[in-house]
Amino acid sequence: MSSHRESSDLPLSSQSHFAKFEDFTPNDDASFDQEFARLASSQNWIPGSQQYTQERTIAIREELKFHYFPQAVDKTNKNINKKDKLDGYQSLCREVGIPPHSSITKCKKELKNTLVNIVDFIDSRRVGKGVKVWQDFNAFCEYTREDEHRIDVHEAKKDGGYLASLLQRLPSLGRRGAKAGKSRSGPRVVISGRVARKRQH
Repeated sequence: MSSHRESSDLPLSSQSHFAKFEDFTPNDDASFDQEFARLASSQNWIPGSQQYTQERTIAIREELKFHYFPQAVDKTNKNINKKDKLDGYQSLCREVGIPPHSSITKCKKELKNTLVNIVDFIDSRRVGKGVKVWQDFNAFCEYTREDEHRIDVHEAKKDGGYLASLLQRLPSLGRRGAKAGKSRSGPRVVISGRVARKRQH
C-alpha cells in the first residue's frame, strides 16, 4: 500500500467537500464515514433516503477527486490533462498493490478486476488506513448491497466520471431483488463499490 503523499503535493484542506458547508466544522482526522455521518446529521439527511444517497455519492465523488485528481477540484480548470488523469489512476492502483500501467485504460481495467470499497481509497488519504482488497465475492456483495453503501449513478457520472469509472453493477438478486425494488432496471441507484467478474471455484 502506498503512503501519504508529500505535504507539498496535497490539495488544500479548504478544498475538501466537507469544508463547503458554512454550518459544519470539518475534522480532517476523521474517517469518511464518520465525517459524512456528522455532516448528514447537521443537514438532517435521513439515512436510507434518496437525498442521503445522493449527498453521500456527491461526497464520495468530490473526496475521490480531492485526494486523487486534485486538478479537477479547481472549477476554473475545466480540462484536466491526460497526464494528471493518469497520475490519479496510477495512485489508485498503488493503493491496492497493483503495478501502475502507462495508460488510463489499462489502469481502469486492473482496478475493475479488484474488489474494493471505494471509501477505503478516500480513508487511505484521510486517516492512513490501508485499502482492503476483498477475497470473498459473496461477502463483498452482501456488504455493498446495504442501503447506506448505495450510490446514485447520475451523480457518480458527473464532473469527469472519476467515480463512475470505478463502478460496476452486482449480479441480480433474483426474485427477491426484483420484488424489493427492481434495482436491476433502476437508472439512478446502484451498489457502491466495484465488482470484478465472479471467481470460479
